[in-house]
Amino acid sequence: MSARSLLAQSVMVLCLMGQAMPGAQAARESEAIESPPAAAGESEPDMTVGSLSSGTDLVAMVERRLGDARVYDIALNDQGGAPFFEIKAIKDGQVWDTVVDVKTRRIVSSMAVMPVADLQGDDKRNVEAFERSRMPLTEAIGIAEKYGAGRAVSAGLHITDGRLVIVVDVVSDGALKEIQVEPDKRPARQRSRDGRQRSPR
Repeated sequence: MSARSLLAQSVMVLCLMGQAMPGAQAARESEAIESPPAAAGESEPDMTVGSLSSGTDLVAMVERRLGDARVYDIALNDQGGAPFFEIKAIKDGQVWDTVVDVKTRRIVSSMAVMPVADLQGDDKRNVEAFERSRMPLTEAIGIAEKYGAGRAVSAGLHITDGRLVIVVDVVSDGALKEIQVEPDKRPARQRSRDGRQRSPR
């Protein structure tokens, strides 16, 4: 099943995390910097849960590759050609963009693309909040994959009511769940789209 098919079946789960559960931070940028070359003659990619690496593994791999970096965004791109993850990180005052091939789980490219100081608007506010935080993105993704019972395909930062919120999309049983991790919230609960609160499993 393709990621586009999964989006058609998407469901939303909101997860408000408290001190009893570890949190994490991430930040989202909408613009893709670079795409790897398309694979000739390749059919629509198989984006089943089993075909995807854990988001925590991807983040850890990129942080090891860059050294002393903090990943703040991960996004799956399957719009033509070979599907890939675009992963953004902060290192030495620079925004780094790393492309990881979904099928091989190998890094295709990694480069500094702009100074953090040049970020504007929401991107700037989100990254500043992320830099003030002490929680790694791997924790937020790990929480989301546990609560969503699946594997993360994207993670990004949002600020809601002045608070940092990590939004993680998780593929689970053929559906796409949105998990929101709010580190400043004390209660830990899940909320379905119908608004009813559910206790975490």
